[in-house]
Formats: sequence, structure tokens, C-alpha cells
Amino acid sequence: MQFATRALLRTVAAGLIGLGAVLSSTAQNADAIATVDRLHGALLDIMQNARTLGYAGRRDRIAPVVRETFDLPFIARFALGRYWSELDFEERETFVNVFSRWTVAHYAARFNGYSGEKFEVVSVEPSRRERELVRTVLDVPNESAADVTLDYLLHETDGKWRIINVIANGVSDLSLKRADYGAVMKTQGFKNLVERLEGQVLELADGG
Repeated sequence: MQFATRALLRTVAAGLIGLGAVLSSTAQNADAIATVDRLHGALLDIMQNARTLGYAGRRDRIAPVVRETFDLPFIARFALGRYWSELDFEERETFVNVFSRWTVAHYAARFNGYSGEKFEVVSVEPSRRERELVRTVLDVPNESAADVTLDYLLHETDGKWRIINVIANGVSDLSLKRADYGAVMKTQGFKNLVERLEGQVLELADGG
């Protein structure tokens, strides 16, 4: 009888530990979803008010949200790969700065109109290295355009869940950047990469 009681207590304890892990994961999922929802809400806002805001207004409105929901220093460092270690402190600061402005400009220029689109969270699941993958869809009501799948990979830093990669229709944006930036660094060097990004920021502004 005593043996059965101890066995029962061990079973209950294991169950409580398992429940605690599930609750912790659920809390992380909720926080990760909240980060993605905030970005989507801001994107819908600039889309719905695109004409009134203009490019500069969209840029100024989306900038603080992008800087808070994305871990831009992490993305910039990862995108440079092995070349990051070759940069001094000032060069790293320069690159993070221009990359952050490019990211803001990209969203301000691309999300420049609204035709009834909406974002939907499909699922959320744990990923490697204690990260979370939030799967979403951009629902495009236009029959001639297909919906876009947008999967967000997030990690926790400074107590907040931030986006470190966007996978659009199965294509990793971070992988594309790493290949692109690495090629420029290898053949043209750091200065040319920075100048290229600065030029693209101006082009996005003109296009917007």
C-alpha cells in the first residue's frame, strides 16, 4: 500500500511538471503571437491609410514597430555571416544602422495600398534553440492574386519575443540576405555593401 502511494505521488509530480512545461510553452506562444500581431496591425494601418500618409508618413509610423518587433542587430549580424567578425565596432554600428533603415524603408514602400487584405495566424509551434515559429497567411481577396504564407521565426531577448526571420511562401528572407550580402562582401567589400543599401533606401523612398 505504501509502495502504491509513493508511485501515485511520483505520477502526480511528473504530471505537474509536464503541465508546467505546457503552460510555459503556451505563455511563450502567446507572447510570440502578440509580437506578430503587433507587426500585422501596424502594417494594416499603413496599408489602409497609405494614400493619406504617403511614403514618409508610412515610414515614420511603421519604424518604431519594426524596431521593436524585429531583433534587427541579430538579423544584421547573422546576414553578414563570417564577415561580421572582420568588422570593427564602428563598422558594425554603421551596418546595423543602415540595415535597420533599409528594413523600415522596405515595409513602408511595399505596403503602400489596401484592397481588403487581412492577416491570419494559422499555427504556432516551438522550433530549435528555444525559438517559436508563428505561421500566418496574408489573405488577398483579389481572385487574380494568390494568398501569401508568412512564417515568422522568433527568439526571446531582453524578456521580449522578437522576429529574426520571415519565410514568405517557403523562402527564407534571412537566407537570401546572407547569400546576397556575402557575395557583395566577398567581391566588393564592406564600403560598397553599405553604399548599396543606402542607395536602395533612397530608391525605396522614390518609389514610395
